[in-house]
Amino acid sequence: MNAAADPRWREAGEVRIGIVGLGTILGQYLDTFDRAAGARVVAVADLDPVRTAEVAARTGARPLTAAELMADGEVDVVLNLTVPAAHAEIAQAAVAAGKPVYGEKPLTATGEQAHQLLGAAESTGVRLGGAPDTVLGTGVQTARAVIDAGTIGTPVAANATFAAPGHERWHPNPDFYYLPGGGPLMAWARTT
Repeated sequence: MNAAADPRWREAGEVRIGIVGLGTILGQYLDTFDRAAGARVVAVADLDPVRTAEVAARTGARPLTAAELMADGEVDVVLNLTVPAAHAEIAQAAVAAGKPVYGEKPLTATGEQAHQLLGAAESTGVRLGGAPDTVLGTGVQTARAVIDAGTIGTPVAANATFAAPGHERWHPNPDFYYLPGGGPLMAWARTT
């Protein structure tokens, strides 16, 4: 059953969340859920069973495998916090289970995976969402409106700069960022 179309959790005023991937970014989401009325983490899964058990104990959620979480009728929405290389697999499993899924960036590691995921979601009516939602903020939306209105003419080039001392300054295990499909360096890795 498509949880997005299931009125039971909407009527109850509660969204029951299952989280797959319990790494560094998890704390920010848990802090948000603590302040969000109606959001309750009911199940957690990670490749590391010890970490799964620790997070389950901390949150009161049930420790499951990813496959168990997808099949669990108590999970309304899947939050995909895995490393980028696993985003497509986990999101596809959620869609196949009829569960809406929200994932950390990037949506998938490749454009082909993204097209397949979007197609699967569209054909099943399952909703997808993903970080960063900053594209909906005023800066990006203003820039888009200016471009769409033709105010600056037709853009012929763009430049983006990522200026930071590196993931090593804040992430305890940043290696995945430097693998194919692993983050901001994704485009660079494909062109060199």
